[in-house]
Amino acid sequence: MAECFIGRQPIFNRNNEVYAYELLYRGSQENAIGDVDLDIATSQVIMNAFVEIGLDNIVGHRLAFINMTEQFLATPELTCFPPEQVVLELPECISDTPEIHAALERLKGDGYTIALNGYRSDTPLGQLLPYADVIKLDALELDDDTLRNELVTLKDRDLMLMAKRVETTERRDALAEIGFDYFQGYFLSKPQIVTGKRLPTNKMTILQLLTKVSDPNIDNDELEQLISQDASLSLRVLRFVNSPLSGLAREVDSIHQAVVLVGRNIIKNWVMLLTIANLDDSIPELITMAFVRAKLCEKLASEARLEGKESYFTVGLFSLVDAIMGKPIEELLETLPFTEEIKAALTKHAGVKGKALLCAEELELGAPEGLHFEDLPQARISELYLESLRWADEMVGDTAA
Repeated sequence: MAECFIGRQPIFNRNNEVYAYELLYRGSQENAIGDVDLDIATSQVIMNAFVEIGLDNIVGHRLAFINMTEQFLATPELTCFPPEQVVLELPECISDTPEIHAALERLKGDGYTIALNGYRSDTPLGQLLPYADVIKLDALELDDDTLRNELVTLKDRDLMLMAKRVETTERRDALAEIGFDYFQGYFLSKPQIVTGKRLPTNKMTILQLLTKVSDPNIDNDELEQLISQDASLSLRVLRFVNSPLSGLAREVDSIHQAVVLVGRNIIKNWVMLLTIANLDDSIPELITMAFVRAKLCEKLASEARLEGKESYFTVGLFSLVDAIMGKPIEELLETLPFTEEIKAALTKHAGVKGKALLCAEELELGAPEGLHFEDLPQARISELYLESLRWADEMVGDTAA
């Protein structure tokens, strides 16, 4: 298999629901791609998304934002995407020429949605405003007064106003007050911590369950009893073991059978997935990210023939527990019976497990140069990541059922 990398970064609405994904050639908030030619980068994203992988496998039913270059805009044969699912994103370095205006007229006539990325009214993008449907402003580069002034000039137009490079939930809330309705950035993975507040009751209960099921010394009888205490959890575990996901060829009708036939470690991982997904106020995309990391770390360990792939799964799954629970990870880890190795992997990316987690995090952003894990080829790492994406998307749907 040839190297085939692609990243997706979610774009959220005010309710923290995923509105769309931006497809990235390689990872950074600015979509920086180093010395790679822009036309080549866009070509690779398009080929990977539409030919190698399939757009539905990457974004599902949601919109895909794809960065365009002047060559792609000016060549009709190169912009033959489904307009109902693809948003054409123009970079801030685009030229203001008659050719670009003509291309945008054509694309608007074909039904495409146009986004202006890194918009400033005093740049060439300002001259392309009549063609725009989406305006993306840089919330890290611009101060609040500048952002407000830009929004004032846009208020009478029917536009989607989006802030990019949103780093924290506090910043996201402030930008919503200013007038933005859509947000892109790392604010979900950097939780808002309120000192002195206890976890809500449902989160504390879930954390206690996670603590028990994560105990490496728990035996089959204890695990069976723990699951059986919760009727909803028992039902979902049985649904899992009787689905194609478990790989069993026979029907299972008891938790005891499930633990014995499927295996304690697999059942433990599944219970952890169900437990985290059961958070009443959890954000689906955040849960999906945790699932992707968990599965990818497990797959990396298995592919590299490393021992204890279940612990790699745990590292990936708990890598976002601070964002999910709204508490510092160091504080949460004090209540979880993890080894020092796992704790170091989660807090410092230490050891081989930490390297697997770092690989998963980098793949979320694209494909940085030099991406590696052990001696695995980059092409195989990419394949494992795509498998993990599909698995996680299925899991979110199944756990919500």
